[in-house]
Amino acid sequence: MEIKSSIFIFFIILFISFGTANALTITHPETTNETVNEAGIFFSGKIDKYEKVFINGIQMHPAKKGAFSYSFRLKEGENIFAVQKKDFFFYTETLSYKITRISAKQDEFYNKFMEIEPSYYITTRDNVVLRSTPLDEGMNRLGYLPQGTKVYVDGTQNEFSRIYLAKDKFGWAFTKDLEKSKENLYNPVQILDSNQLKNDKEITTVIELSENCPYSAVVEDNKLIVTIYNLDNSSETFSKEFRLDKFPRYSICLQNNILYITQKKNPINKTYSNKDIKIIIDAGHGGTETGAVGCLGDKEKTLNLEVALKLKKILEEHHFNVKLTREFDKFISLNDRIDYAKNEDALIFISIHLNSVPISDDPNLNQGTVVFYFNPQSKELAKCLSKNVSQELHSINGGATQKSFAVIRPTEYIGALVELAYLVNPQDVKIYKNKKFAQSSAEGIYKGLANYIHSEIEK
Repeated sequence: MEIKSSIFIFFIILFISFGTANALTITHPETTNETVNEAGIFFSGKIDKYEKVFINGIQMHPAKKGAFSYSFRLKEGENIFAVQKKDFFFYTETLSYKITRISAKQDEFYNKFMEIEPSYYITTRDNVVLRSTPLDEGMNRLGYLPQGTKVYVDGTQNEFSRIYLAKDKFGWAFTKDLEKSKENLYNPVQILDSNQLKNDKEITTVIELSENCPYSAVVEDNKLIVTIYNLDNSSETFSKEFRLDKFPRYSICLQNNILYITQKKNPINKTYSNKDIKIIIDAGHGGTETGAVGCLGDKEKTLNLEVALKLKKILEEHHFNVKLTREFDKFISLNDRIDYAKNEDALIFISIHLNSVPISDDPNLNQGTVVFYFNPQSKELAKCLSKNVSQELHSINGGATQKSFAVIRPTEYIGALVELAYLVNPQDVKIYKNKKFAQSSAEGIYKGLANYIHSEIEK
């Protein structure tokens, strides 16, 4: 009788310990009823070692610490997913998810260029992006036009208007950022004056125009090439090249009919001191902006800050001039992060993140460390960071990739965005759940930064 009682008590303890306290956790999708445009969706979460989990009959096989991710294709309309859990006592529980896929409707003129009577339009806000193609992507940016800039439009494609720049040369801007002018006749712009201003920290080229007009700024072979369009000469353009020194930083601003091209002087030479190098560390997300959520429920904003604080300490120990965009769990807008770095006259800006994937991608196919840059002058920094961080974390080196993220687009500093590991990849769980993750990440970023500075100086 005592043996039977002991066995009964043992199973009761097991039930309490494993049957209820360690239930299946689904971290993605975030709700049981979602509407998406994409052709697929992934489920991720945590499975207890005493559980078996099936989604629409397919068994999930967890990795480290019970983390799992699995990707499904979606048909148009409603997609029902039955998430079934079987525990140690063969107890079955089923959750139902409804994922509704809607498809974007395209009219007969989608992706077709539609000619209109050429006419002037006016930009209705500051920083209207002039693009090389009619696509809403960052890599096609040519320049930024202030409010009130006249542009000569001759057609539309989707949500963009085509802007005449010169013979066989066109740009694009969002139609929503333009309004029709009363002026229709093409009237070229004149360059009225040009001069240069210098001080101890920067050199500014000033070009005075008869009125604001489109311009582009591109970097090729260590040269910044600035081109002004719609001019009253045979080519309708004027181009000026600026040699980029080591650690190049510059800004371009069109304001009140004047184009300012400012180049900051290089603060680093072979006799430099670390205290001369100002570094801004940006812990991504914060406050109400959680960022990505991992298979086990880890919040990106928290891990980002832990790494940033460790990195600040290491950099200060090596006497760098370093500041953080945030030092606690606080929401900060992208513009405020950018403005802070510019106002501090940062040389280098490093944004710290952990990665996720679009909902239609398979998290299991995305793993390791990747570093993003936007401007060509930031590519070497990104490569050094990717190499050294992946070495310290023992992660897959995803390399340096050019991509348009707001905080690394400015040319006033050399910027990179570090994605340390994939929160939604079960194989990366062992990396970011390691108790030394924050310290190892910080050491990898520091080593990458130091190697970048030394290699640039020695060139």
